[in-house]
Amino acid sequence: MRSCRPRLHQFATAVLFSAAAIVVTSVQAEPSRPPVAATTAPVPALLPLAVQFDIKSANTGRTYRIYVSRPVVPAPAAGYPVLYVLDADTAFPTAASQAVLASLLDSRKPVLVVGIAYPDVMATMSLRTRDLTPYVPNAETALTEPGKPEEWGGADAFHRFMLEELRPVIASMAGVDKSDQSLMGYSLGGLFALHVLLSDPESYRNYVIGSPSVWWNGRQVLQDLPSFGKKVQDGKVSPRVLITSDALEQAAGSRSLPDIYRMVDNARELADTLGKIKGRNGYRVDYTLFPNETHNSGIPASTSRGVAFVESVAQ
Repeated sequence: MRSCRPRLHQFATAVLFSAAAIVVTSVQAEPSRPPVAATTAPVPALLPLAVQFDIKSANTGRTYRIYVSRPVVPAPAAGYPVLYVLDADTAFPTAASQAVLASLLDSRKPVLVVGIAYPDVMATMSLRTRDLTPYVPNAETALTEPGKPEEWGGADAFHRFMLEELRPVIASMAGVDKSDQSLMGYSLGGLFALHVLLSDPESYRNYVIGSPSVWWNGRQVLQDLPSFGKKVQDGKVSPRVLITSDALEQAAGSRSLPDIYRMVDNARELADTLGKIKGRNGYRVDYTLFPNETHNSGIPASTSRGVAFVESVAQ
């Protein structure tokens, strides 16, 4: 008996071509439609439940763009805890949305989120280097971070701006809990947050230190570690600290930062060192390593985890 497969194949092919012809014919037969137009003209996007304003600093001589996301639930009796977010153009939208959702859906304590950025977003990369670095680059650091001396080392002035100028403005906008203030920074922002933690730990209750540039000037930021440790051991300060890093920042080929930065090793060693200090009154050090994240993709991961950390200790 002869196989019927050739005929079936011919029949199936004919059916497919016929169907295609019908589709093409029906499409060609449809009357032309006018192009769909936007209902309104495009305008700059707005982040819901957030406001912004500019402020000129006497400490730094610079103007900053400030973003504020106020919770939609009433403030606790002591006022809203406040989270200050550096590099706000990249981190504030994530931090603000996470804080609002957590207070609404997870019944967590509401947190007022404040982002610090610059009016000229395209100049951010050149402006942040001075505000976020505690020291002018030494000869070794200058090999990978070239620039004029005046472009670096302004962290202390920026720190004073945040404490002396920005905080009073935020306190005038909403009832805030002055005893529950948090600082979040990533990369050079993480270096800044670490510098503040070690040199002036009384400034904030909680610190979120994402992928910190500990390597800067041969880990010069750690020079304040002994005095910080003594304050913690004596019970004078008891900050709560979250340190994060991203697995692909180191030893992942072209996706990694230079090996000399030791991004993951430095962050892990820092967390181990801080965690071994015997503190009191809730002193706490957490460490999180995000797998499959690069230095760039780790920004939203660290930000989201940081908000959860701040809200968990704000209960």
